[in-house]
Amino acid sequence: MKLSNIMYILGFASIAMSAASFTSGKTDDGHSGEEKQRSGLFVGFWPPTFFILGKIIEDRENKGKNILTGE
Repeated sequence: MKLSNIMYILGFASIAMSAASFTSGKTDDGHSGEEKQRSGLFVGFWPPTFFILGKIIEDRENKGKNILTGE
């Protein structure tokens, strides 16, 4: 499996993890789940990073360049 595909999979997985963490943090009293909600929001920042890295790596793979150096 290509590294770019792994990055895309990680991006979609982090979206699911973020949503699950955020929704599991909601409680009836509204106070005890705040840490889980913050964790969900933090994980929600990961997908753009994974998608950008996946696109960069995909471009380098298609051009036959070194993934790390781009040469």
